Amino acid sequence: MKKFIDVVKNRRSIYAIGKESEYSIEQIVERLREVQNHVPTAFNSQTSRLVVLSGEANEKFWELIYTVQKDVLSQDMWDYMSPVIVGAKEGLGTVLFFEDREAVATMPTQGQRTEAYKQNNSANAQYATWLALAEMNLGGSLQHFNIGYEQGFDSAVREMFDLPNSFEMIAQIPFGSIVQPAAEKEVIAGEEKVRLIK
Repeated sequence: MKKFIDVVKNRRSIYAIGKESEYSIEQIVERLREVQNHVPTAFNSQTSRLVVLSGEANEKFWELIYTVQKDVLSQDMWDYMSPVIVGAKEGLGTVLFFEDREAVATMPTQGQRTEAYKQNNSANAQYATWLALAEMNLGGSLQHFNIGYEQGFDSAVREMFDLPNSFEMIAQIPFGSIVQPAAEKEVIAGEEKVRLIK
């Protein structure tokens, strides 16, 4: 078993992914289910919903994203992001992150606090998932395509996979074997990020 800090270090944004893995997609899903049972949520609200796509479903999803985004993004942004979209189709699968708006509505909060808790719940689910994938030697990257429930940007995804209308898409992590590792990254001093005051 890897040490926690090693898993944290190994979790990087990996864009060049493939379909090889020592784990079946069913084993990956089972691991994610186990992890999600222990992800903290505000008031134990458990509002996050994950949908794992593989095979044809994964390809259909990224074809939709490609078709939509090529007409939405500026040319410069399209040049930057289109390889990410194309590369995502080459992976083993994609985790879609949703927040169930019906579950969110049951939290004993309102207004901005509800929105903050919803985003925190999803962020916890995303990071825990990413760490779990890294622990299984799988690479991935966090993406935010076609998000926007109020504007209807994610409605086509719900329709494509027959998901409840209450599901609001927050993010995606395409994942797979690591074809090309991430480059070294610069980090600012730990003392800047974490301060000790006595």
